[in-house]
Amino acid sequence: MSMNKVIGLTLLSSLVWLFSCDAEEMSAEQYAARAVQSVKDGNQVKALADFDKAVESAPDKPIHYRNRAAFFALTAQWGKAIADYDTVLKLDKNDQVTLRNRGYAYVQLGKLNQALADLDAVLQVQPDDNQALRCRAYVYAVQKQDVKAVEDLTKLIEKNPSDAQSYKARGDANAAQSKWSDAIADYSKALELNPTDLESISARAIADLHAGDKNKAFSDLNAVLEAKPDNLEFLKLRAQANYGRNQFDSAIIDYSKAINLKSDDASLYAARGFSRLKKGDKNGALEDFTKAIELKPDEIPYYEARLYIYGSENDLEKALGDLTHLIALKPDQIELYLRRANLCLQLNKKDESLADYERVLAKDPQNVAALAGKGEVIAKKGNRRAGAEQLEEALRLATDPRDKANIQAKLHGIGVGPL
Repeated sequence: MSMNKVIGLTLLSSLVWLFSCDAEEMSAEQYAARAVQSVKDGNQVKALADFDKAVESAPDKPIHYRNRAAFFALTAQWGKAIADYDTVLKLDKNDQVTLRNRGYAYVQLGKLNQALADLDAVLQVQPDDNQALRCRAYVYAVQKQDVKAVEDLTKLIEKNPSDAQSYKARGDANAAQSKWSDAIADYSKALELNPTDLESISARAIADLHAGDKNKAFSDLNAVLEAKPDNLEFLKLRAQANYGRNQFDSAIIDYSKAINLKSDDASLYAARGFSRLKKGDKNGALEDFTKAIELKPDEIPYYEARLYIYGSENDLEKALGDLTHLIALKPDQIELYLRRANLCLQLNKKDESLADYERVLAKDPQNVAALAGKGEVIAKKGNRRAGAEQLEEALRLATDPRDKANIQAKLHGIGVGPL
């Protein structure tokens, strides 16, 4: 939620410069009038000097502190503005405009609890103060008190049903609570009132994606990218939407555009790699996953994807390399040792295979697959009897019919029937 849009120019009331007409105050008023003219002329140094003199000339009159506070707010000197607001409220404790403006200044400094205290006080006296409601809704949203933000924004909408920005802000608060249908309704109303608001179009697209409606999201994503073709976030979102709609060619195009904008983002190469896999382009996918690994060498899913390609292409040596790297990343995952043991057996690397089966069995002594694999290796190393005993043990422990059939096949493969 953009604070300036949500809160509005809260300070407008205090930037309407105020003057006293009492004869005894003419000197202070003249300083103030000259200060205001200096502000208009762009001479801030001279303006501040005259605001100071106005305060010095009439230190008991809140009007001059208000004017100087307005100058500090205009120049984003929020701490100094608050100091003058404090003085005004000591002199006039019922000044609700100053109390509201101090709340706004606290927001600018990130002092949200102090801001909330001021805004609550204003709204207790003036519950229909739109600027205070808008500012408090913003504070609630930042503090993730989204239910309260919705309540304040609903009051604003009830008072002004043509306020597109309040619908947008309420949509954001609903989205923060994952109330996607409510958020979409609010964004749609905001767009009905202001059809060219890219922020509402963007937010509705994201809400539609969360709601699972990729087709509705797609038209909004297109609208955003038509206005901002180099928006990286929305190129990625549209690519994801295209992937979800099985439009893999379009997804690849968007990921390629995104890569041109951010060529060091490993996730973009990986995402394009998955899209290319869906198209059956294993060579292109392999290039993408290899680049992703080069950029982010410890990302497990990238190795798993490349491992799948190597395995499907029967490039077993390279698959073995990726499995070994995965084991280094996840040394406690026994399934990886089992996969590497099987792969080593395929490559006739019996000793390496046996070592991995032993690692699995050290952690899981009744692992049927490891027992069967170990038996097969022992038999292939020349001790068919010992290998068959291992296989028989695996057969006794097996409960899955497919495992039993596989073990029987291994027994027959080494030329030994059941013992």
